Amino acid sequence: MRFQVSKKIDAPDEDIWRIVRDVDNIPKYWHGTRNLTIIGRDGGGIRARVQFAFPGPFNRGEVVINVNDEDREVSMNYVKGPFTGVHRVSVHGGEVISYWDVKYKFPFSLMEAWNENHFKQGTAHALERIELELMGRRK
Repeated sequence: MRFQVSKKIDAPDEDIWRIVRDVDNIPKYWHGTRNLTIIGRDGGGIRARVQFAFPGPFNRGEVVINVNDEDREVSMNYVKGPFTGVHRVSVHGGEVISYWDVKYKFPFSLMEAWNENHFKQGTAHALERIELELMGRRK
């Protein structure tokens, strides 16, 4: 599954980037991630256990997160769990861009079309929550 969702936000890139790069607050904006527990930091990035928002025995995984301040991009490489692949979020010119390239494992692969729509909606909502956070800070 590959797709991209973007949103223009009327705020300086530096302010948007401060929110996007904050790995500890991923569950605050990305509600598909119920919990993120950092288990290590090294030259290869931040390794974390992730619990997804859906119930059941397959709702856990592992992700390696890289924060690139120069390019203003956070790359999340899902290495274990119900899907594997990359989710990148970047900030450029007042726009937040979320790009997904993941592959579902069985049984989630049976519902790929539904999952893609669900992920797209969740991504749009996450970008809206980031915008709302920034607008709230301006008041």
